[in-house]
Parts: sequence; structure tokens; C-alpha cells
Amino acid sequence: MISEYETRQVLDAALARGGDFAELFLEDREETNIQSRGGVLQGVKTIRIHGAGLTVLQGAQRVYVHTNRTDREALAQLACRAAGMLAAARASGAAQALRTAENPSPNPILLYPGEVQASAKIRAVDQAQRAARAAGPQILAMNVDYFDNDQRILVANSEGLLAPDRRVSTRMRFQVTLGDEHGSFFDWEDYTAARGFEALVGEGCEAFARDYVRRMERMWKAQPVRPCRVPVVLAAGGAGTLWHECCGHGLEASAAASGDSLYAGRLGTAIASPRVTLIDDGTFPGLYGSSAIDDEGHPRQKNVLIERGVLRQYLCDRLHGRLLGLESNGCGRRQNYTFPVTSRMSNTYLAPGEDDEEEMLRSVPEGLLVQSLGGGSGGATFTIAVKEGFWIRNGQIDRQVKGVVLSGSGLDVMARVDRVGRRLEPEMGAFCGADSGLVPTTAFQPRMRVTEMTIGGEERAL
Repeated sequence: MISEYETRQVLDAALARGGDFAELFLEDREETNIQSRGGVLQGVKTIRIHGAGLTVLQGAQRVYVHTNRTDREALAQLACRAAGMLAAARASGAAQALRTAENPSPNPILLYPGEVQASAKIRAVDQAQRAARAAGPQILAMNVDYFDNDQRILVANSEGLLAPDRRVSTRMRFQVTLGDEHGSFFDWEDYTAARGFEALVGEGCEAFARDYVRRMERMWKAQPVRPCRVPVVLAAGGAGTLWHECCGHGLEASAAASGDSLYAGRLGTAIASPRVTLIDDGTFPGLYGSSAIDDEGHPRQKNVLIERGVLRQYLCDRLHGRLLGLESNGCGRRQNYTFPVTSRMSNTYLAPGEDDEEEMLRSVPEGLLVQSLGGGSGGATFTIAVKEGFWIRNGQIDRQVKGVVLSGSGLDVMARVDRVGRRLEPEMGAFCGADSGLVPTTAFQPRMRVTEMTIGGEERAL
């Protein structure tokens, strides 16, 4: 990559036609994918992603350009191109002297993927699929995919910032079809870790595979329910996806600045039950959405978005923070150098409360317990598939149910939160897709209850 002196020259060139801020994002990433189909190795593929993206701002106007070359000549051409695309509205600026900022990673790594032989990775895949097959239910088909990711970035900007970071993650995806003489059932789930290959050393992934197949069998044999509107208890852990969909996207500054969010213009006002304190924290140790810095070089931080029901902050990147008159708070994220940054969630969670977890179940005459959630969509209204759900009758678990979808308005659901438990339980993590591509996130919570929600089911169900 180019020197600090050459980096500053690139930033100066980017500002030559009137920009007031310039940022250079350099990326060098290696990804490995190993595929196993029906227990047979299909191939090992390693790719390298290498390039640079350049942002130039002039007030609320942005130009973004990128290249897969990072030599001095290519970046100088990129800077001239960006400067030429930006209308010159005032005298050009100049980049400040660069100062290296070292930010400790919340996810220390023991075994970097590049230091591990492919044979060890293949062996981990084989052990995981064997553990899944030994779980008991009849497996008609199973695919297992291994992924690792080692991303090195460097962010330099015209305010003098020079910030490096290295992000490593490991993931195993299980796609399973169960079957018998009565039919079949397909599902998939990821074992994810914001760690290196050490995440696959020991019993962790194999235990996950066995447990997942057993849970699949229970999901397959569950009973459908009719559409209705009932109290809903959401378990601690991954059921926190509710917050990601019902309000997380609406609290991103990109949505608030465009006016597309239900929460636009409502800072300082009550938007939820006083039991709701919602946090997004990119510094949470060991979680999939954590890193030392965001993709604009800003140190990640803990942002209290909703405090006791009152909206306190949006998730801000630099550009959309400008549009709202707010400072960036470490939430500028992108999939890779080909995407411009925008405001994104990282680790979004409901803060623990003071309510009794068992009482919130016992006091429900009839309703739904959500153990885990699947995919969904957000906006003015949201829908989320219930992956594992249980029907509550007279304060007790009656039966496992399937084919259930939660839907509603985020404002309505947040106002109806009447219980929040004491024990916070993180989840493993997944990917969220938006304007700046796919980024790793988590969404979790303590056990909580909503007094009433709309449940989609099957009209012919019992």
C-alpha cells in the first residue's frame, strides 16, 4: 500500500475542487469457503478482495468512487476523478497531517485463518457433519459450508486520521432436510463466531450441530395455529431480532434524514414503554457486530438509542449525521471497499429490566412464547417469522407451534412492552443487508413480554 505522504497527497487532490472532507478506505481481505454436500467434499475456494474507496464531501453532497488498485498512480487518478465529479462551490481545503490512531479490538484472535492448514478446516467440516448426523433424526440431505474471513482495513481522512483495523470471523452453515414416510422438512442455521479458527477447536460447533438437528425435528413436528392477537413472551437471546426489525432500521440516521422513518424528528420524545432501554454497542466483547473502529475510522462506542422509552440518539455515520446536525457515533459501516458507508446497526439489544421471568409466563392465560426468530423485514410495519414458538395456556407451555409470523408497527409494539427480565443473553449473530451491503450484526435481549401482538398462522389450524 502507499506511504503516509502519498496518502495525504491523494486526500489533497480529492479536495482540490471544493470538497470540505475526504476519506480514503483501503481494504485487503481473504475469505475461504469449503463446501461439503452429503458428506462429500466439493471444493476449497480462497478469494482475495483488495481495493480502495474514496469519499469526498461538500456539505451534504457526497461523491464516492472506488478501484481495485492501491498503487500511488491509481489512487491519484481516483482522487482527480472524485474531485472532478464534485461541483466547486467554494475554495478547496487541504488535508491535515496524518496521525495514527490505535484502537484495541474487542475480539482478540488466537488462530488467524491464514495460519491454519486447509486440511484442518476440512476436518472440522467433516466432524461437524458427523455430529449432526449422529443426533438421531433421519437426515435425507445435508450440506455444510465453512467460511472464514480476515479483513485488514486502513482509514485515512483529511482531518488527519490514520486508523488501522483487522476483523476476523469464522462461520459454519448447516442446511438440513429431515424426512420420513410422511414427508420432509428443510431448514438452515449458522454457527458464527467473531473469532479465528479457535472457534472450531473443541466441542462447541459439534454440540451446536447436534442440538440444531434435534431442534429441527421438534420444529417439524410442531402444530400450526390460527391467526389471532394475543400476549407474546419473547425468550432471552436471539428473539431480540424483533428490535432489529421493529425499530433498528428506523433509528439509522440514513432513514431519519430521508424522512422515511417513523422516528424522524422525535429525539427527546417518548416512543416506547418506560421499560424499554435500547442500546447499540459496537464494542461488546466477542460479538459478531463488534470491531475496534467503524468503516470511517471512528472508534466504536456504546450508543443508548432509547432510554426508559425516550428516544435519545440515532445511529450516525458522517454524512447522515451532517444532514441531521449530529455527530458521527461510530455507526458508519460497509460490506467492502466497493460500497459507500451508511449508518448501520451492530449489536442491538434491549437492556435488562427488573421483572420476574417466570411470572411473565405464569400470568398469561393464552398466548405465544417465542424461543427464536427467523428472517423478517422492517419499515413502517414489520414482519418476522417465528422459528421456534410454543403456545401458552393457563401460564404453562401447552405445545410447540409452527407456521407463525409476527407483524405490527414498531411504535405500537414498543408501547405494549410490560415486562423485561433481569438476565441478558447474547446470540451468535448473522448478516444484515442494506444500502452498504451485508454487515455482521447481532440482536438480543432478556426475556420480555408484549401485552398483545398480531400472530399470523393457518386458518385451518386447531
